[in-house]
Amino acid sequence: MPVFSYDGFDRQGKHVSGRIEADNISIARAMVKENGIFIKKIVPFNQPKRFRTEKVKMDDFALSIRELATLLNSGLTLDESVSGIIAQMKEGKLKDVYTDIQKQIREGKSFSKAASQYPELFSDISLSMIKSGEASGTLGLVLEHIAKFLEESIYFKNKVLGIMTYPIMMAIVGTFVLIFVFTFVTPTITRIFSEISLKLPLPTLILIKFSSFLRHYILAVIAFILIAVYLIARYIHSEKGKASFARFRRKIPYLGEIFFKSEIANFTGTLGTLLQGGVEILTSFNIAQEVVSNPDLRQQIDRARDLISRGQSVSSALRKTTMFPYTVIQLISAGEKSGTMPQMLMKISVNFKEEVSQKATRFVTILEPFMILFMAVIVGFVVIGIMLPIFQISQSIR
Repeated sequence: MPVFSYDGFDRQGKHVSGRIEADNISIARAMVKENGIFIKKIVPFNQPKRFRTEKVKMDDFALSIRELATLLNSGLTLDESVSGIIAQMKEGKLKDVYTDIQKQIREGKSFSKAASQYPELFSDISLSMIKSGEASGTLGLVLEHIAKFLEESIYFKNKVLGIMTYPIMMAIVGTFVLIFVFTFVTPTITRIFSEISLKLPLPTLILIKFSSFLRHYILAVIAFILIAVYLIARYIHSEKGKASFARFRRKIPYLGEIFFKSEIANFTGTLGTLLQGGVEILTSFNIAQEVVSNPDLRQQIDRARDLISRGQSVSSALRKTTMFPYTVIQLISAGEKSGTMPQMLMKISVNFKEEVSQKATRFVTILEPFMILFMAVIVGFVVIGIMLPIFQISQSIR
């Protein structure tokens, strides 16, 4: 019988892990949850991961959830709705996923159990909301919330990437241009200077030495950079590295505030989406905590969750933490009093994402002239290094 390894939280919010035998991952997930454990991750134990030749675009997946919600809200059954979106899809992995889900539904499984077979698409956030929607008979409404959450996440990610594309491309192109100049152009021009018995100025000597170094060791330099990037990336993806990198990001002037507010936006948006989907408050906190990378903020969220489990309100629990902004706590408090806390959390997320976007745009606007200035200084140094000996030669001829 297959063995599955799982990680998660118990009812007290403590981390638990273990292994369980079951016929498939869906049964294993159900058996673990029967023991009162919220699953963070469950995977086959000692089994190689399946190699997937095709990756589903999140834009297409979000659109499929939106269409499924629309069909369900129009009065169609779940089987009819899934059939409807399958009929509109092109051949590919996403269509195969929904075809398999429909097959499992017709065999008597719930939509959430069938969807849990595809954790790369249906996250724990989505699955928890789908289960809540199934229990309350509001699956169509819940799927609308999931689609909106996915669409907003994709939009925010694309917006930030769009802002950063120009400076990144400029840095890459500038680096290759400088390597070309120092490796091929400069040696050709400065070769004549080394053959003349003339005392060369310091900028020219530096230029010649640096160009010579690049010509002889360019492959070693590239290999060193690639190895360094690989090791740094590997460290950052480790548990210790994630915590260290998150703390480091928080301390970067100006950028630290952008990263921190992005974390707050992700947390409040996820929490609001879960609560709108009918997920219980403590479970929502546990799930939303997983989208936060800053270890100090995660600790504060865990502390707030513990206070909430003892009967305190969300706003009073967060007020006793030291990292949540005052405006966030006040807005949550207002949402609690008016009975609109999920909507208020979503509003907080939207406002913070917009602020992050504006600050990122402002940062790039400031960064661009500095990058141009840096390139100008390098090019100016090359020009000075070449022109100074020429001036000396022209003066000696006179």
